[in-house]
Amino acid sequence: MVLAAIMGGSALTASADPWGNQTGDTGAHPDEDPHGYCYSPTVSADLKSGINEAMWDAMDPTQVNVNYDGDCKLSGGGETDVVWRQGNLAEGVSGKAPCEDYDNDRCDQYYLTLDLGQINKGSHDEIDQAQTACHELGHSGGLTHGGSSTDCMINSGSTPPTGIQFRRYGKHHTQHLNDWF
Repeated sequence: MVLAAIMGGSALTASADPWGNQTGDTGAHPDEDPHGYCYSPTVSADLKSGINEAMWDAMDPTQVNVNYDGDCKLSGGGETDVVWRQGNLAEGVSGKAPCEDYDNDRCDQYYLTLDLGQINKGSHDEIDQAQTACHELGHSGGLTHGGSSTDCMINSGSTPPTGIQFRRYGKHHTQHLNDWF
């Protein structure tokens, strides 16, 4: 009631994020729990640190079971859900999360690619790595960009915010992950 009065009398309603699809990196519905991940040989030790922070800190408050697969299973039954890669992306693109194996309206495998050259442009490299990894990981869990998002799913452009909430999932996205998994 107080919020409605502050907002000029309009009521706010929570809306579900739409599912993405296999044609982009907007969060196609993941297959099932657990959400396994691995590192391709291209991922440097420096980048693994940012990814690990995102994997554990961002997913911790959710009900998603995140498992490390020592060997990346790239095809067949039981393939790894998330394959982390490091690579060179287009100018201004720090990460991509395309669904590589879309079947029966679900994504069986995402290739999450991060570009350290694009990410490490400012003075907060570790923060920027964790924020970008959290963002791309969210896509692999089915999350889309939150237009007014105050968490890591914000579409922040070239200068991501440094606040800790931008390296985590907020209540809205945490609830989606909990519902989906």
